[in-house]
Amino acid sequence: MFILELQKESRPQQFTPRGLRIYQKTGVIRIMTDANRILSSIKVSERRLKHTMGVAVCAKELAKTHFPQLDLNMVELAALMHDYTKEYSVEKQFELCEQYHIEITEEERLTPKLLHSKTAAAIASHHFGLPKDACSAIYYHTTGRADMTPFEIVIYLADYIEEFRDDPSCVKLREFYLKNLNRKCDKNAVLINTLVRSFDTTLKHLIDKGSLVDRNTIAARNFYLRRLAEL
Repeated sequence: MFILELQKESRPQQFTPRGLRIYQKTGVIRIMTDANRILSSIKVSERRLKHTMGVAVCAKELAKTHFPQLDLNMVELAALMHDYTKEYSVEKQFELCEQYHIEITEEERLTPKLLHSKTAAAIASHHFGLPKDACSAIYYHTTGRADMTPFEIVIYLADYIEEFRDDPSCVKLREFYLKNLNRKCDKNAVLINTLVRSFDTTLKHLIDKGSLVDRNTIAARNFYLRRLAEL
């Protein structure tokens, strides 16, 4: 059972059916209620839900390790929202894009599964009131982009290396990240190297399939490759 323990020193007021603890401290109740609302309204398979939980845990760990200035409560909410529309039909994705005036690129028209990041971000903003930085992290979690914000990085990378991802390429990247982090290498270098490897892996996968590559992924790969060379 997934338990959000945001304030361990507080005494829980109650437990929700999904195991989310609601605390009496000001502000925490709102965050917990938001998490409960998101989880209770997600319509995805058990496999997808398990992945979502994994991303929430991993994103917080990445934030604590690399960007301690981030609000862990909000990181968790963005992680819970990142695949909110992942299993919607193509027709529903296009319908949401029209409803929220979302621009659809040529790549997205030919590969509409990319749209779930944009539609989930729109719902996160309009229905759950998540702030701009959290919604941006959801928006770019699939493709990445050049010069990502810390928030965008933790959601993007957590989606790739969370513990329940069992695809060989994800396992390999996760092991690379953890091994180098445990060697006490420079944390920033490990992070950027892992980002570059993630984009390289994605590009290879798409090229091998004969699929289009989103322009943001190419720009992201080139940006972080240059950053790596500067270290």
